[in-house]
Parts: sequence; C-alpha cells; structure tokens
Amino acid sequence: MAGIRTNRYTGSDSGGSGLRILELDGSPDVQPVTTIYVSNGTLTDDGGGTVTLVTGGGGGGSLTVTDGVTSVGSTTTLTFLSGATVTSGGAGLANVTITAGGGGTITGTAAAGLVSYGSAPNAITEEAAFAYDDTIDTLSVPIIDFGTGGSRQLTSNTVTAATGASIIASTFDGTVFRSCKYTLQITNNTSSEYQQTEILAIHNGTNLYITVYANIYTGASALGNFSGTYAANTGTITFAPIVPAHNYTIKTIEWLTEI
Repeated sequence: MAGIRTNRYTGSDSGGSGLRILELDGSPDVQPVTTIYVSNGTLTDDGGGTVTLVTGGGGGGSLTVTDGVTSVGSTTTLTFLSGATVTSGGAGLANVTITAGGGGTITGTAAAGLVSYGSAPNAITEEAAFAYDDTIDTLSVPIIDFGTGGSRQLTSNTVTAATGASIIASTFDGTVFRSCKYTLQITNNTSSEYQQTEILAIHNGTNLYITVYANIYTGASALGNFSGTYAANTGTITFAPIVPAHNYTIKTIEWLTEI
C-alpha cells in the first residue's frame, strides 16, 4: 500500500485557514483569501508579509445641487462661469471663490435733493419735479394717478403774485376729466389776510358748473369770489378779488376724475 501524502506547514500561522480580509467597520469580512485584486488604488509591498493598500476615489453616485429653491439632480460635473475661481485645497478638496458682479454697469447720477429713477437699462437719471427735503422728511410729487389708467388724479397748482380783477386760479383738460374737487388757499400778500375755499366742479362739454360749499377767511370778509367757465375743452376756475390792486398768491389741491 502506498504511503499517505501530507502537507506540512511551518511558521507562526502554521495550520491556519489562509488570509482573512476584514474592513475596519467589520463589513465585509472575507475568508479565506488567496488573491486580492486592486482597482483604482496602489498596493505596496512593505516586506515581512505586510502590504499597504491605498484606494482611489470613485463610486458614490451622482451629486444633487440646490440653492434652496431650484434643484439640479444627477449632476456629476460642476462648472463655474465668470466671477468664480476654483483652486485645489489638497486631499481631494476644492476651494471655490465667488466675487460680486454680473449685474452690468449702472451709470448716471442725481443731484442732492432730487429723486433718481431708471431711464434705461443700467442707467439712472433724475427728475427735477420730484424733490425730497430731508430736513422735514417730505417727498414732493407733482402729480399722482390712482386707479386703472389714472382714472383719478391728484395734483396741485400755484398762481404767484397776481393782481387784477380776474385771476385764473386753475384749469383742467375737459377731454380727459369730467369733474374736479378743489381746495384753494388764497393769500393777500398786501394785507396779510388769508382765505380757504372748497369747490366742486363738473362740465357737460358745454358749461362748467361749480358749487362753493366751504369758505373761511381771517379778515373781516372774504378776499374774493370764484366762478367757473368752460371753453375750448378746458375747465377754468377764476378768482375775482375784492381789492384787485392787491397782490395775491393762490394755491390749489386738485382731485380730478376721468370722463
């Protein structure tokens, strides 16, 4: 009978079951192992039966990019356009520096006390009629339109240093507006007397009808009276002073309503 063939093992691992591969977190645990294939990594023989395995990147799936509102899914490459600088941070890190810009160049200036507004893309100018007084925190606006298409308009008018038997206090376009409510302040610059009057006015394309429903004054009597006329598609409010030789300033607040 032939003899029995045996394998004899020597060394500290004599009789062992082979090489065991165990990941640090315990998964996976592979044994016995006779061959190791390394992909995207570096395998270094350290001698004495020891090797060092340095793995490369990879895997991990795709990247999702979001700004909190808009989300871009399944992204594998990020490309930064103008205004961004990308530098290496080492050890697989990248530094992205984003500088301000991209909004174009805004040109134009507005003088102190005037209001600036956009007159064209990337350009500003000023409107002299808009005046802001930062001492009393007041913005002066010549005309304000309310409603669709400006169906109601709030504006003002001033007649300065006028004399005569008949002074035009205000006019309005009868082809646009049917009626108007007036608040008028009259100053007699000669006698330092004052009057305030409220008037409603409406026209039918031929005549202007008015009613004076409030009238107060600081002197012994009113400074004058108001009348209304309509001609050439224009409504006119006229002030007739009691003393035509005196000098008057008339300020009106006008609330107009479209036809």
